[in-house]
Amino acid sequence: MSITSWSDAQVLRAINSGSVPSEDLVSRDGWAHVCRVRGRLFAQVDEEAWQDLCSKRGYLQKRSNSRGF
Repeated sequence: MSITSWSDAQVLRAINSGSVPSEDLVSRDGWAHVCRVRGRLFAQVDEEAWQDLCSKRGYLQKRSNSRGF
C-alpha cells in the first residue's frame, strides 16, 4: 500500500522512526505526500530523523540512476 493512502499520523510515525518505505522515497507522489505531511506537522517531525530520511532518499535515487541518465 502506497504511503499516499496513509493518514498524517501514520506518515509522521514513519518519518520519525525512519520506516518510510523505500519505494515511496523515490516515487514522486509518495515523496510529495511525505513532504506535505512534514509541512503540516513541522514541529512534530524529528529533525535528525528527517535528515536521515533525506540522505536515504538521495542514496536510493543515485543508486537507481547511477549512470546519470
